[in-house]
Amino acid sequence: MGTPAASTIRNQYPLTGLSILIAGGGIGGLTFAIEGYRKGHDVCIIEKRSNFQGYGDLLLIECNALHSIKKWPGFFEKLKAISYKSERNIKKYDGTWIGSWPLGDGENESLAFNRSELHGALWEYVCELGIQVTFSTTVEDYFETDNEGGVILDDGRKLTADIVVAADGVGSKAWSLVLGKKDFPISSGFACYRATFPTGPALENPIIAKEFEGYVDRASIHAGPGAHVAVGKTSRQICYMMTHRDDHNAEEDWDKTVPTEKALEYIKGWEPFLTELIKATPGNRCTDWKLLWRNPQPTWASPKARVIQLGDSAHSFLPTSGSGAAMAMEDAYSLATCLQLGGKSNFALAIRVHNHLRFERVSCAQKMGFHHREKYHNTDWDEVAKNPDLFSKTTATWIMRHNPEEYAYENYGKVANHILTGAAFRNTNVPPGYTYKPWTVKELMDASDRHEPVVDEGDWS
Repeated sequence: MGTPAASTIRNQYPLTGLSILIAGGGIGGLTFAIEGYRKGHDVCIIEKRSNFQGYGDLLLIECNALHSIKKWPGFFEKLKAISYKSERNIKKYDGTWIGSWPLGDGENESLAFNRSELHGALWEYVCELGIQVTFSTTVEDYFETDNEGGVILDDGRKLTADIVVAADGVGSKAWSLVLGKKDFPISSGFACYRATFPTGPALENPIIAKEFEGYVDRASIHAGPGAHVAVGKTSRQICYMMTHRDDHNAEEDWDKTVPTEKALEYIKGWEPFLTELIKATPGNRCTDWKLLWRNPQPTWASPKARVIQLGDSAHSFLPTSGSGAAMAMEDAYSLATCLQLGGKSNFALAIRVHNHLRFERVSCAQKMGFHHREKYHNTDWDEVAKNPDLFSKTTATWIMRHNPEEYAYENYGKVANHILTGAAFRNTNVPPGYTYKPWTVKELMDASDRHEPVVDEGDWS
């Protein structure tokens, strides 16, 4: 493990002596590296890709995932500079404008980004802190002993640390160690076409230029039967993300591309702007990404707590949730804080406290993605005409009005006592009035096929 170069970061905590290997340099992994460094841990990252190019789509990071970032000197200001300045905009598939609504919870601002630019900002900050990142390093398996956690690489080498954070996505190899058996992801029945490209050439198309006339930047969702398209435009980049029924050709592979003609099949009869935008994709190829879920698993840590999953590795999200990246960032703040409180001598308890604080909240947020997708793809347009505010929120208030770092500080002792003695504890970071109930992907998909709404007790708004 390497020690980061000298750097000042506001409110950096005393060193914990914990060495932490992070497998995966996505948004969750990079966020944990920065927050882990701030909390006094010795962190380094391994990443299977050869570089960080190609992370492209539109992301909404709600205010719940931005509290801790404000404690990173200068970083929040950088994020605001690259974020969208426009509101949340919704259009019907035929081009009818439904409405615009501000981002945030009314008290705190949320920010929308092109994924590549948010990821790039995190990567630059990791470099400023001197945190070690090793590319082209593929994990084939995870292991642990009483003294360390580790990974086995595709070339047979082993890397070890006090703790390994598996931030390697929905296809994580950590499930075999965590559950004692392989756990395969399940198709959500949907896939995504995605692309990001420079703005300038696309605006040479008069239809695209007309759509964005008067906007320096704009983020919008275009809802229609069986599909929806999220579009983002800044002065630098245009990106789109089309969620559609899975034709069983997509794969969970950022590098797999297909001809854009395939994407056009799903929006026949939609407004010309969307057709022209997809035709403007350089090389006429876009990424085809299979949307996979896992049934919610309450346990994210290995038996000895030397390996802990984070982000999609522990809990995969549909893009319609509006919370996948934000929940990975929440995980990062919570885990870094719990390990800081537990320290090297109580790391195992700290990891289990973190897991207990997070599981129910994340599982409920995952379910919200299903509800949002049903709203976009099976819209009652007559009802929307009467009440456009049905589309006013992408993220529920109970999700936005939460501070994961503060929550961990406030509840660490209570959960530790619950784990050690069985004392009562109930999470308050879930929908008000809701008592958690297990659910499965199949239950939700079957309800969708029967066109039956899934209704839960409590206030999910």
